Amino acid sequence: MAEIIQIDKNTWRFEDGFVRFFLLEGEERAVLIDSGVSCPDAFSLACSLTDKPVFLLNTHGDMDHTSGTGGFKDIYIHPCDYEDGKISEKYPGTSLVPLKDGEVPDLGGRPLKIIHIPGHTRGSVAVLDVTKRVLYSGDSVQKGHIYMFGPGRSPGDYGRSLDKLIAMKDGYDVIYASHDRCALPCGYAEKVKAAWEKTISGEASYETADMFGNKIKSYTLEDCGFFMGM
Repeated sequence: MAEIIQIDKNTWRFEDGFVRFFLLEGEERAVLIDSGVSCPDAFSLACSLTDKPVFLLNTHGDMDHTSGTGGFKDIYIHPCDYEDGKISEKYPGTSLVPLKDGEVPDLGGRPLKIIHIPGHTRGSVAVLDVTKRVLYSGDSVQKGHIYMFGPGRSPGDYGRSLDKLIAMKDGYDVIYASHDRCALPCGYAEKVKAAWEKTISGEASYETADMFGNKIKSYTLEDCGFFMGM
């Protein structure tokens, strides 16, 4: 079972091994942002914390963020990742509710802004908790290694997506990441962008490694890392 840590009176984080996900409660409903890697009971855990109806919103479709998907009927996710992640095949009976860049779903006195940031996956999104000034970055901004190899990745878009988050940094005070350190300062996307530029320019060094049957380049920089294809 995931460890549940209360952040404030209506926000929780779930530590599920090497990944985390979040529950945000408004006056009318609550949202589970992702559902972990080994937490098929994510829905029931969320319902134990709030009496509001809970829906699932995925930052992207990778399997370490979707273990509890089967507990929900409607899956709020970008269409690219619903397709790439084969969500309907893995979780029969679920339906896509497509997320769109710039839309602002409201939990009731708690608006959330959806920010499409392709790169880590084609359909990656960040979620801005507008009133609380918190950015939930999924895997796109973090201290750990970011996967940028294999089907469904969009590395050509990644730098522009980081620029998009950087341009919005007056709107948030902290970034909550899904891996490694949870709370990052609002300027951390700039650090990740600098590391990315060193990586794609050839300035950063790497080690070769085998991962999931793929030979990859593993870049480890001061502020984050990247797993890249050969």
